[in-house]
Amino acid sequence: MEIGQRYTKLLEVAKVDSSERRRELLNEITDLFFESEEKTQVETALFGELMAKVAFELNQEVRKELSMKFEGGEAPRELAIALANDTIDVAYPIIRSSKSFTDGDLIQIVADKETQYQLAVTERETLSEAVSDALVDHGDDNVVASLLRNEGAKIGDTTYGKVVERAEANPALHHPFVMRQSVPLEFLNEVYMTVGPNLRREIMERNQNVTPEELNRAMEKAKQRVVIRNSALPEDYERMERKLLIMKSTNSFSPQQLPNIWRNGDHTLFRLAFADLCGLDYQTIDNLVKRKDIDGLAMLCRAKDLERGLFVALAVFVLGDEGMGNAEKLGKLYNDVPTDAAGRALRFMQVRMNVTKNAA
Repeated sequence: MEIGQRYTKLLEVAKVDSSERRRELLNEITDLFFESEEKTQVETALFGELMAKVAFELNQEVRKELSMKFEGGEAPRELAIALANDTIDVAYPIIRSSKSFTDGDLIQIVADKETQYQLAVTERETLSEAVSDALVDHGDDNVVASLLRNEGAKIGDTTYGKVVERAEANPALHHPFVMRQSVPLEFLNEVYMTVGPNLRREIMERNQNVTPEELNRAMEKAKQRVVIRNSALPEDYERMERKLLIMKSTNSFSPQQLPNIWRNGDHTLFRLAFADLCGLDYQTIDNLVKRKDIDGLAMLCRAKDLERGLFVALAVFVLGDEGMGNAEKLGKLYNDVPTDAAGRALRFMQVRMNVTKNAA
């Protein structure tokens, strides 16, 4: 059908009073558009402009049908943009799968529209790094989680860094982030101390399945994105730091002394001594103790090859009343941690700490 004939059909739609007849004519014109194999760029643009004008004189149900007709295909861009800015029922099918949009169009939708429109964008078969970055900047946790579940979406390092920072305060992002197969190893290990036990096991399994070369590359990248964080230190920090230095210089400190240090009420010294033993900073161990993070404690003890009995004793102290009578359960938790994977996770933590220290 020539452009003049299509234009005549569109005018006929505009003149018809019956909504049902309008729907029939609009469907007929759309079918004819798909059937035409030789459409010039000018013809397609004009057709889209006319269709957009006529369609928006019709009711929402008709516009939704029109949107669904172009689902998975390529609608005239003018028409696609008009439908994408309609109600979500109309916009969803075409945003989710139409090939008509440029990255700029999608970024504009993400920046200007509400969550449901952003979710539709996350469900597209593929997404560029630029569009993914816009989704993280403008979307809520549900949008970011949906993006992470889309393995066809490309996500750049800068965007992954933003997600890591958001995940620290948003548990809803933990599972989709860790389970995403394409998350680079350096970012995966960065959230190790943030996520729960099951996800930590997933991270350690991933660590076990990489080559030493891949691990070293990931650690080099990790050095480039360490964020400096400052935390308030306890009043006795400097005094306990000096005490630990004296103990080390006189060879009067060993891991077996950690339980006694805790029993004596020297909790700052305990944190400093355990941090020193693991090659980590005070804040990391302080956070672990405050959260009663026994899985993290087990990982560190395994990585440093500390005895199971020592881990159980430390775990009971950290848990307080919750740990009493749970020695067997805690021992099993220790045994379930793979030593090699724990060592690799600790190395990532040490990389972050060392780069932070140098940057400061």
